[in-house]
Amino acid sequence: MVKIKAISISDRKGIRKKNIESSQLIADFGLEHDAHAGKWHRQVSFLAEESIETMRAKGLDVVAGNFAENITTEGLDLPSLKVGTHISIGPSELVISQLGKICHTRCAIFHQAGDCVMPREGIFGVVIEGGTIRVGDTIEILEKVSEAAAIIGTKETETDSGDEIKRLINEKFSPAFIRFDTLSEKEGGSLTAILKDLTTTQQIKNIVIFDPSGSLGLTLTGLSCQQGRSNRFEMNDSTIDYCRTMDELTKI
Repeated sequence: MVKIKAISISDRKGIRKKNIESSQLIADFGLEHDAHAGKWHRQVSFLAEESIETMRAKGLDVVAGNFAENITTEGLDLPSLKVGTHISIGPSELVISQLGKICHTRCAIFHQAGDCVMPREGIFGVVIEGGTIRVGDTIEILEKVSEAAAIIGTKETETDSGDEIKRLINEKFSPAFIRFDTLSEKEGGSLTAILKDLTTTQQIKNIVIFDPSGSLGLTLTGLSCQQGRSNRFEMNDSTIDYCRTMDELTKI
């Protein structure tokens, strides 16, 4: 049976989470009292007990919550799920919003074992319908699959214009959720890595690059343009709209 093995929360980021017997999933926010909850696309994190067991086999004394995951599952092949897949837990419903993660700094577990499963096998979700969940609750994979959208821009863009950009994208694509990937204007080369992840691993259908400075345009050189659309590109099965102004955003 596919079920919740453990529920874990923490009051701040960067630490191992503590196990609790039950919690409240809050719509468009995450687990109540957890530091990682919020108005973003990684509201709830999942890791399989089977993945934790592989780390125990490497000699680590680890338990559920040690990888900072919120929900530890049992009997579910998490990495096989696709972004946009809906799942239910008790009265709640979530949509899978990200597969794996990029760790910018090595955690304590990596330094102990030379490896960590969370970046490869952990997944994340957005809460669609809230409700109380408990250890032992059944997890059901629903037939519904939704599309998602992504914005790429600087942290300054997210702070100053993020809400307006999201509003326009919602009006255009009506996605189940929108993720905002930030990059430094001094590190334009990282755009290539972000696009590869979004189009290949996450398989996000609609991607918008908002670049008022025009510094990221060269990175798109070589991608196929849609016929008659000089600022719309195709990569794998994704569509990438490159916009420098809010007016261009309204026309995508």
